[in-house]
Amino acid sequence: MSNPMRYEYLISRSGDVVFALTVGTLAYFLNERDNPRAQNGKTLVELISRAKDKKIQQREAKRNSE
Repeated sequence: MSNPMRYEYLISRSGDVVFALTVGTLAYFLNERDNPRAQNGKTLVELISRAKDKKIQQREAKRNSE
């Protein structure tokens, strides 16, 4: 008997990554929509925006101190 065929990838090398990111992102946004904590200013977009603003402020403070 020969060994059964073994697949290394579900879709393809790059297709698996795209598929995983798509499913993960959609799952997060579905959870965010139904989660009451996310409706109080803690959505992903707001968290990313705050982190970006914080990094910009740190960069500006570093420039001004030099």
